[in-house]
Amino acid sequence: MLILQKSTLLQLTALLNNQQIHKLIIPQKEEIAPSFLLEFAIDKLTKEPDNNFWWSPRLIVVDKLIVGMCGFKNLPNEDNSVEIGYGVIPSQQRKGFATSAVEVLLNEAFSQIEINSVIAHTVSSNNPSHKVLQKNGFIQQGSKIDTDDGELLIWQKFRGS
Repeated sequence: MLILQKSTLLQLTALLNNQQIHKLIIPQKEEIAPSFLLEFAIDKLTKEPDNNFWWSPRLIVVDKLIVGMCGFKNLPNEDNSVEIGYGVIPSQQRKGFATSAVEVLLNEAFSQIEINSVIAHTVSSNNPSHKVLQKNGFIQQGSKIDTDDGELLIWQKFRGS
């Protein structure tokens, strides 16, 4: 059974330092999240603890095994939209975990009354991620160029769609 577990500062620090997390299994030799993302989340949670709903990444857990991480990449913007990001470790990909995690994350986002839409960006060549978003009702809204990743497709899902 897949669950999203809101991570704590202690858990994020343990992941950053390759340490065990109580009652969870960390996959061997697979990175759950890049260190820059963990450091970013730790920094935001430390500086803005009142916004922990938005800044706490969710661990994607299946039968106590951490298979990935997902969460909100920012606070809601002036249009009452929020961006999400997600990733699953290579050994656990193509099992529906990303699709299920995004579904749960969407429910969390839309549980906040102010949120009108959820946005995601994908590299144009990442077809598996495109399918995850399409299965969750996202519509491609265009593209943009990112200096690090090249062309990114912009996906959006509106409340009630």
